[in-house]
Amino acid sequence: MKSRRFVLFGALLALMAILFFWTRLPESSVQESVESEPRQTEDPSSSLAIGEIEEIEGADSWGEGVESVSQELADGSFGGPIPFESVSMSELEEVNLANAGEQHSHKIREWKGRIQPSLTDLKDKLESEGEDGVVAITLPDATQIQVTRMRFESFGGNQGVITGKILGDTFGEVVLSYVNQAVAGSIHDHQNDAVWEIRNAGDGQQYIAQVDVSALGECGVCKAEREQ
Repeated sequence: MKSRRFVLFGALLALMAILFFWTRLPESSVQESVESEPRQTEDPSSSLAIGEIEEIEGADSWGEGVESVSQELADGSFGGPIPFESVSMSELEEVNLANAGEQHSHKIREWKGRIQPSLTDLKDKLESEGEDGVVAITLPDATQIQVTRMRFESFGGNQGVITGKILGDTFGEVVLSYVNQAVAGSIHDHQNDAVWEIRNAGDGQQYIAQVDVSALGECGVCKAEREQ
């Protein structure tokens, strides 16, 4: 009788053991598979598509580019200073020096034209812009110079003198004087190895000649003018 109870008790224990291992086995295998996988840190950008990421990066670089260009424009390093006024000669007509009544030997080439805008208009803008403003001057041979530190001095009435320094040229300078519509002056453009002489041609027009300074002292016409 005792042996039967012992057998039943052993069979019951064996059944309980089988049930215990059977219920624990799936949980254990799942737990091991989870623990065996490496953990990853959640990244908000991982949920974005590649196209969206590229769009965001492009927007950031575009914004940085705009900021950079704005700064360069502000400090004048992007393409150089921006002129507030452009001066040129309109109605240009080249003078044939061989047929000129007064043949100055120091002249290389000469043109007749009209300075635009007029110096009276230019001096008004200079007064409002200040000495830090930049004026771009286009010469008859199509070269262009930029002039800064433009200064205006009035001698009363409608007459005065405008002077300035050529950017990038230590000794380059511009001197323009006027009385009403009559204009005279000079431009020393050392960086282009050119010197220009401006004189009145009447009726609001001017002569502008490229001259050879070394031959200026030997010019017979100039000598005669100085003696008069």
